[in-house]
Amino acid sequence: MPSHRRRIKPGQRSADSAVVVLVAASFGPYVVSGVRTEQLAVCVVAVLAFLARARRLPTAPGPVVALAALLVAYPVVAAVASIGDAHLSTGMRTVGFWAGLDNLLLPAIVLAAGYLIVSGDVDRLRLLRFAAGTLVTVLAANAILAYAMLMDPGAYDHILTAWWSGDAGTVTTAERAATMGRYSGVFNQPAEAGVMYSLGLVAAVFLLRRRPVPLAAAGVLLTIGGLLTASKIFLLVGLPVAIWQTWAGSPWRTRVGAALAVGGVLAVFDHQARRPDSPIGGMLLDAWLTPGEQSGSLLSLYSARRFGENSTLADAAGIVFTHSPWTGFGMDGLRVAYDSVWVEALVMAGVLGVVAQSAILTMLVVLWWRSRRRTDRAVVRFGAGLLVVVVVGSLGLPTTTVNRVATVVWLLVALLLVTRPPTPAPTPAPPAASMPAPVAAGPRRTPPPARRTAPTPRRPTVRTAPFAPLRSGFRTWPVRTRQSSPISPLSPLGDVRPVD
Repeated sequence: MPSHRRRIKPGQRSADSAVVVLVAASFGPYVVSGVRTEQLAVCVVAVLAFLARARRLPTAPGPVVALAALLVAYPVVAAVASIGDAHLSTGMRTVGFWAGLDNLLLPAIVLAAGYLIVSGDVDRLRLLRFAAGTLVTVLAANAILAYAMLMDPGAYDHILTAWWSGDAGTVTTAERAATMGRYSGVFNQPAEAGVMYSLGLVAAVFLLRRRPVPLAAAGVLLTIGGLLTASKIFLLVGLPVAIWQTWAGSPWRTRVGAALAVGGVLAVFDHQARRPDSPIGGMLLDAWLTPGEQSGSLLSLYSARRFGENSTLADAAGIVFTHSPWTGFGMDGLRVAYDSVWVEALVMAGVLGVVAQSAILTMLVVLWWRSRRRTDRAVVRFGAGLLVVVVVGSLGLPTTTVNRVATVVWLLVALLLVTRPPTPAPTPAPPAASMPAPVAAGPRRTPPPARRTAPTPRRPTVRTAPFAPLRSGFRTWPVRTRQSSPISPLSPLGDVRPVD
């Protein structure tokens, strides 16, 4: 019996496994203090991809090479700036060389591994579905875990310490955030969880856009998880982008169902957050939902004082411009809050780092613009949603370098934006009418040449005359007359012949 299953290309299963491992490992725990499962998975996948397909690197398109060069130039500048003791003049402590190297070098490794995976003879759309499905599934489980933390605060802290820091002797950011009503599951920082939930919502819209019921279920779970983090990036960037994409690329039933589901979740969440004894979101979410009752500008409120009056970013920028403006303080960095990708670039690589980071984000936009005409519309919308979350979210978090998030971001960049030019389509076959008749198997026979024949002369027209009696009187004969023959003067009937 013939099989109708689609034939899987060679190397497709290994590429699928690599994508799933990279996404799932982003949610893994610390193996030892300072080493995450994510780092080990990235190194292993990158080594295997390099051994299998390193020959494809010299044929990479120009924009891909330019993006990779920028990702390498950024940490090179930071490494050069690490030579010396520029941070001593500030009187502040440093973060650590290896932590800075991890943040700046990991994006280049993930991008190279992702390009080598995609550049093979594989189905890129299938890889994208595997990555989106894994991301949505793991985030849904994390949302359930965060809700369990809400119901029983502190019950899971001794287990989740392996995900938050790997060191049981320190108080983590997640524990401090829980006292403010912010629950992020396996993520140490609620802002990291907010970015990941934003990417998860966009991925769910792409994956389930033709299936209203699963999309509504996934959307409700991920929205609850994002709201439990009380992340401004999720509330102001991720959730609006997901609603826009649902409205733009889905049938009307999916639009109505998604709007009702998200609206219901927001209404219930707002009602519970306003209760005096509610631990959901604490006073932070209530302040964001009622900005008119707060003092200060809206920009200062919704950016958590990153911008506006008394900006916290101005303090870090002032330190860099005072002591080392051009190259910053190198990989070691400073123990200040990297609340923006621009602050991180300024502290670690100075003005040169800000220029490099700006060029990286610009190149991402250029790659999306170049690829939008040769990919599916749903893929184009997915890429646009990724860019909006990464670029706008970079104002509140280093979305391209932060732990866990950076691996997923750069893998999606490789799957969505870093593509090879399409192979030219084969020349279409001529119409059947112009094609010669098929020849049966066997020796080929040459048809004989056509014979030229002389035109047949026109014969005279013969009319049948009415019966005429002969003058002999004995018999009556049918007579026919030849029209072209002259009438003989010797016969009164002309040229008369009996008909046999």
